Amino acid sequence: MSLAGLPFLVALLLLATIFFHLPGVRLRQSVLTLCNLGFLSLLIPNWATAAGLGVFLLSGYLLGVILRRWPSRALLLIYVVLLVATFLALKKYDFITPYLPSSFLALGVSIIGLSYMLFRQIQYLVDTIEGQIESSSAWDYFNFQIGVFTLLSGPIQRFQDFQAHWNQLQPVLQHNHAVRMAYLRLLIGIIKMTVVATLFFSLYQQSASALNVPADASLHGRWSYLISLCGILYCYPVYLYLNFSGYCDIVIAGASLVGLVLPENFDRPYISRNVIDYWTRWHRTLGFWIRDYIFMPLYRGIAQRWPKQAEQMAFICYFVAFFLAGVWHGPTTNFIIYGLLQAIGVSTAKLWERHLINKRGRKGLKEYLASSRIRAVAIFATLQFECLSLLFFPTDLSTTLRMLGTAWRALT
Repeated sequence: MSLAGLPFLVALLLLATIFFHLPGVRLRQSVLTLCNLGFLSLLIPNWATAAGLGVFLLSGYLLGVILRRWPSRALLLIYVVLLVATFLALKKYDFITPYLPSSFLALGVSIIGLSYMLFRQIQYLVDTIEGQIESSSAWDYFNFQIGVFTLLSGPIQRFQDFQAHWNQLQPVLQHNHAVRMAYLRLLIGIIKMTVVATLFFSLYQQSASALNVPADASLHGRWSYLISLCGILYCYPVYLYLNFSGYCDIVIAGASLVGLVLPENFDRPYISRNVIDYWTRWHRTLGFWIRDYIFMPLYRGIAQRWPKQAEQMAFICYFVAFFLAGVWHGPTTNFIIYGLLQAIGVSTAKLWERHLINKRGRKGLKEYLASSRIRAVAIFATLQFECLSLLFFPTDLSTTLRMLGTAWRALT
């Protein structure tokens, strides 16, 4: 079921109409639980998938109970390693599939939303052992993991934030204007996903197809290839932003209609002045998750063991964090390339900042950042870098390289 489709929207509007007329928090939770289970059932193709999902979720909850009573970082580490290995096997990553038994591959386990469940599960367990989650029931935990508004593609919400609203389920839109704005955002999200994003994806596909046609040496042919190259370079990033931000508009607005608050996931990412800024604006909950649960633990470990080298070794943390983020996005090599390009971009931005501080001092850095002319150049350069990086996102590595090679030969 598509979240921009008519069945989901009709069900959401009906639910929003009656929801706060239901007496008591427990009844409202029960209705949402039935909705979550009903939506989840539409995404489970077979019993093997249902069993795999059940084991995945139950193991996370039970380990949370154990860690709350007997904290053990070694046990958490072992579980996370096994969890990630299972995730890689279930998603059939290229570098692990040849080593999997044919009987496992034949099971046909396909858990939609598993990537986001994985991050939510790790967050839940890490925050549990850190003492940030004092208590949680199985009821709370399972609805946190399979909630209809975050199951497919996030946003990646922390359990504590979910629990605070789940235990109240009171109106979060305090006046009629706020309610109308939520419905307007819902409508805008649908239009972005189904109309505008679809248009740009069609333009991207047409541009990619045009690059498969043998090159024409004439001036007209060269201009045609240049237009096609611009099409694949810019249309896909626009499509991806509109599709994903439109989805977020739908789920954030929809959740607010039933008393749940989801974190914002976008903040005008294509006007970022560098790649560090970009990851505080693009897929923000992913960027913050990478910072809090990959980069910072790695950096703290290095700082404690090698304090004098910590500043230089921070760049290793960037590459590890974004390599893992790239792998998380998909099972093929092109996603690894995407992650490594982001690591290069973040490292370059950090090195440039250090260069400016060493050359001009903190005061000079502030003057540099305050310059509107420099900001415009930085935004333009960052946009080109991110669009180039996203060339590796929708297709496998060989296809991307072939398209770029064809365009280069035609234009030179």
